[in-house]
Amino acid sequence: MKDFLGTLPSESIEAERIKGARISVYFRWIFIAMLVFTVTVQLISGYKGESVHSIKLITIYFLANIGLWYAVRRKYDPLYLGYLSAVLDIGIITFHLYYLSVQFDLIASTAAATTFLFPIIFLLYTFRLNRMLLVFTVLLALVMFNVNYFLQYPKDTELFNSSLSLTPLSQIFKSIYILFIGFLCVYLQFAISKFLGKQVAIAAEKAGLDAKVKMEEQKNRYAQKLIEQEKRLNKKLEQQVEERTRELTMANTQLLKVQKENLQSQFEVLKQQVNPHFLFNSLNVLSSLIRIDPALAEGFTENLSKVYRYVLENKEKDLVSLQTELGFLNAYLYLIEIRFMNKIVVDLRIDKSCIDLQILPIAIQLVIENAIKHNTFSKSEPLKIEIFVDDQLNLNIINNLQLRETKFASTGVGIENIIRRYELLSSRVPEFVKTDSHFIARLPLLKPHIQANNKF
Repeated sequence: MKDFLGTLPSESIEAERIKGARISVYFRWIFIAMLVFTVTVQLISGYKGESVHSIKLITIYFLANIGLWYAVRRKYDPLYLGYLSAVLDIGIITFHLYYLSVQFDLIASTAAATTFLFPIIFLLYTFRLNRMLLVFTVLLALVMFNVNYFLQYPKDTELFNSSLSLTPLSQIFKSIYILFIGFLCVYLQFAISKFLGKQVAIAAEKAGLDAKVKMEEQKNRYAQKLIEQEKRLNKKLEQQVEERTRELTMANTQLLKVQKENLQSQFEVLKQQVNPHFLFNSLNVLSSLIRIDPALAEGFTENLSKVYRYVLENKEKDLVSLQTELGFLNAYLYLIEIRFMNKIVVDLRIDKSCIDLQILPIAIQLVIENAIKHNTFSKSEPLKIEIFVDDQLNLNIINNLQLRETKFASTGVGIENIIRRYELLSSRVPEFVKTDSHFIARLPLLKPHIQANNKF
C-alpha cells in the first residue's frame, strides 16, 4: 500500500484519509441514534438498570464523537487520533458487553451482535487508508472479544457448555469469522490503494494529452492570424486590380489560391482534434473487460473497431449523411452502455425523412462526451440525453444538468471545434444553451448539395 500511496501527492493522500475519518464520524452519529432508540424501548419495557448503564456509555461516546467531529471538520487527523478512535469504538462495545455479563446476564459476552458490529467497524477503518491502523483495530477487536468471553466462562462452565452456540469451540469459530472479515477488509484497503495509484497514472497520461491539445490550439490561433493577414492583403490587392496589368491579376489569383489552401489546412487541423477524445477511456474499459468478461470484451472490441474504422474512413470528409453518422453513433452508444452500465439513458428519435441531411462527422459524439465530462450520474439518477430533429432542421441534443461539485478544467476544444468547423462550411451556426436544468446543443443539418468549398 505504501508504494501505491507514494505515487499520490501528499495533499491527495491526506484528503482521502480525511474522507475516511469523516465517514467514521458520521457512522458514529447514526450508531448513537440507534442506541438511543434501543435504550428508549428498553426503558419503556422495564429494564431500568440496563438502560441507566447504556445511557452513561452513550453519553461518553457522544462527547468523544463531538471531539472527533470537530477534528475532522478542521481537517486534523494525526496518527494517534486514529488509534484513539479505534480504542474508543472497540472499548465501548467490549465494556458494554462486559458490564451486562457481570451485572445482568452472564452469557451477554457471547452476544451474536458483536460479530456483526466488529466487521462494520473494520469496514469504516478500511477507508482511512492506513494499513497498520486497520490491523491494530482487527487484532484489538479479536483480543477484547475473547478476553470478555473467557473472563465469564469459568463462572458457570455448565451454563456455557449447555448450548452449542455458547461453547468455547463456538467462540473460536466466531473469532475466526471476525479475523476472516478483518483480512478481507485489509485486502479491500490494498485494492483501493492500488486503484488510486492506477488513477494517478491515468491522470498523468491525460495531462500529457491535454498539453498536446493546448499546443494545437496555439497553432490554430497562429494560423488564424496568418489568415487575417492574408485577408487584409487581398483587400488591398482588390483595390489596385483596375490599375494593374494582366500579370498582377494572375498574381492576385495565385494569392487567393494560397488563402484557400491555408483555410483548408486549418480545417484539417480542426478535424484531427476529434480522434483521441473517446478512444482513451474506451481502451481502459476494454482492459478491464478482458479480465472480467471475455465474451463481453469481444463485443466491446467489435464495436470499438467500428467506431475507429468510422473515424479513419471519414476523417478526411467535411460532411457525412445523418444516416451514416447514426450508424457510428449506435456503435458508440454500445461502448457508452458497457462503460457506464445503465447510468446514461439516450432517447434517440430521428424521422426517416431527415436521414439524407448532412452533419459534421463525430459532432454528436463530441457533444455527448461533453455532457459525460461535466455531469454526475448513477443508476438511480441517470444522465438523460434526448436526440431529435426540430422544425428548423436542427439536430437537438439535450441533457439534464447534474453538474459535478468538483469542476474539470475545460479546454473548450470540443464545442469550439464544432463551431469553427461549421463556420468554414455554412452560414448556419450551431447553438449551445445552458438553462437551470438542461444543456441544449442544436447542430444544423445541411442539405446534401452544400459542400465545404462554399465558403472558400
